[in-house]
Amino acid sequence: MKKKYIIPLFIILFLADCSSQTVDDSAKGNSSGKKAATILKKPAEFQPDQPKKITFSNNDLKVTIYSKGFAQGDAIYTEIEKQENGFIPESLSFLYKESKVPVTKTPWGFKSLWCIHPDQKPGKISVSINYKKDGKNITLSSNILIKKGGFLVSKTKLDLGNFSNKSYTGDSKFKETIAECTELRKKAFGAVSENKIQNTISHPRDMHKITSEFWKKRVYLTYQTKGKKKVTGSRSSIHRGLDLKGDVGAPVYAMIDGEVVLAHSMFYEGNMVVIDHGNQIFSYYQHLDSISVKTGDIVKAGDTIGGVGATGMVTGPHLHVAFVIQGVHIDPLSVLSLPISK
Repeated sequence: MKKKYIIPLFIILFLADCSSQTVDDSAKGNSSGKKAATILKKPAEFQPDQPKKITFSNNDLKVTIYSKGFAQGDAIYTEIEKQENGFIPESLSFLYKESKVPVTKTPWGFKSLWCIHPDQKPGKISVSINYKKDGKNITLSSNILIKKGGFLVSKTKLDLGNFSNKSYTGDSKFKETIAECTELRKKAFGAVSENKIQNTISHPRDMHKITSEFWKKRVYLTYQTKGKKKVTGSRSSIHRGLDLKGDVGAPVYAMIDGEVVLAHSMFYEGNMVVIDHGNQIFSYYQHLDSISVKTGDIVKAGDTIGGVGATGMVTGPHLHVAFVIQGVHIDPLSVLSLPISK
């Protein structure tokens, strides 16, 4: 497994309160119980949005919620810390719209990575922290205002070559392969494990050029070839990841620490890598020319996991990167704005 970054990438450290961008020794660990600074690896031309934050508290706890913009499709990061003279429970529950969100206990409190569904209706939503103190149930709650995601709609009809051809994709010789790939995906995304996310986040490429945005509505041509090529119509689809430009063989990096749960050649996705980050959080990388890892490998943010390619259902070489939090696809770039602590 390769573990190197090429020269155009450099490291920026964000202190946990987002007030500084200087190198700090706290990033080396947190044995003292203090939060370790976030390490962001990125191409020089990419500047992440500074996160917005919401804070609410009681006499025991302070809750800080960070997001790129609190918009549809954004990742959300929460830190729950003890007040100066407060009380930190051994366990607590965190609810978003009455649904439980996984939390991870840390030396300094609790943290959680969750998200806003791209189809979530804009407006106020509720969040609450529930815990016990002296045998009593305590609830600490607030509201978050969700904004529109501003997702794009493409009017260009894309020709995917063989993958637009129903005569090709419907060929019985591919039936077994497609079924096998479906099972591989199901097993990979069915992994259940504890949090593996530390305080390092990485852009997945050594350059930043978007060729197709997250949650963009796209239209694909469909046709059949029985003698002559005949266009039969079109179909629309939501782009659940982000396409980034790259020459064939250009490096692809793991976005966050985790375990590889899939490294395989797939029918539609081409060469694909799926990384489990714990708490049902996954990132995946498609259309790779080559794969540098294998199932079971433990990777760190910024490790090389493969090279950009044009395998599977594509119109040309690029990286399709996607991020899934508890079954919901979110904008991968929104993760890069978060001050995730260790």
